[in-house]
Amino acid sequence: MKILKTISLFSFTIALIGCNNGPKVITADNTSTTTEFSSGIFSEENNTVLDETLTNKSSFSENLHKVVVNEVLPTSRYVYMNVIEAGKQFWVATGKQDITLGNTYYYHGGLLKTNFESKEYKRVFDTIYLVTSLVAEGHGNNTGNLTADFSEGTSASQTNSERKDIPTHTEAIVQHKGSIKIADLVANPTAYEGMTVQLTGKCFKINPNIMNRNWIHLQDGSKDDYDLVITSNTFVPEGKVITIKAEVSLNRDFGAGYRYDLILENGTVIE
Repeated sequence: MKILKTISLFSFTIALIGCNNGPKVITADNTSTTTEFSSGIFSEENNTVLDETLTNKSSFSENLHKVVVNEVLPTSRYVYMNVIEAGKQFWVATGKQDITLGNTYYYHGGLLKTNFESKEYKRVFDTIYLVTSLVAEGHGNNTGNLTADFSEGTSASQTNSERKDIPTHTEAIVQHKGSIKIADLVANPTAYEGMTVQLTGKCFKINPNIMNRNWIHLQDGSKDDYDLVITSNTFVPEGKVITIKAEVSLNRDFGAGYRYDLILENGTVIE
């Protein structure tokens, strides 16, 4: 009898363990995994403007829009614009920048929003496109233009050897060994065409991630009335002094208003 009780107790224990090790029921998660994609430019949590060239690997010419501005509604941080493209009027918005009424601009891509509310103007836009930035037509016409007589000026070998001592304890940019001056380059650009040159200067403006390039505007104190542009895959913050090597190109037209008499391309920051 005692043996039978022992066997029964053992069998009950095995059955209980078997029940606990049975299949577990997983309840469905009703939380939706779908999230709305946001450009971020009108987000209070993230004020970083979306640059679609980072998320769209297609060529810059795709989704390129050319518009004329009919109306401008600026705010402290953003600007709304009523524009016309191929006879169609619509609204676009971007981070704060100077926009001239009646001028032609380019922009790439755009994120469509419906029933978008502007608290500053107490109005709702039925449809509006949020874009990274607008580039003025003829943008390159004000940069990289040469007025010097190419037949005059010193040669490339002469400019490399002529270095003036820069006083210490000043805000002057100290030239890195091997760097040429912007003034020398502008004075005789044909002597450098196709060459890789080295420059040391301060980035006073940066147009990032346009046509899969960063457009660095450099000054070195030798000819600051000239807006020299250098393209590079490296992002350089405004105000930073760098030494960069790049190839000299003349009469370059990238389209979308980016045309230069003189520009440096494929820049590599070395310091």
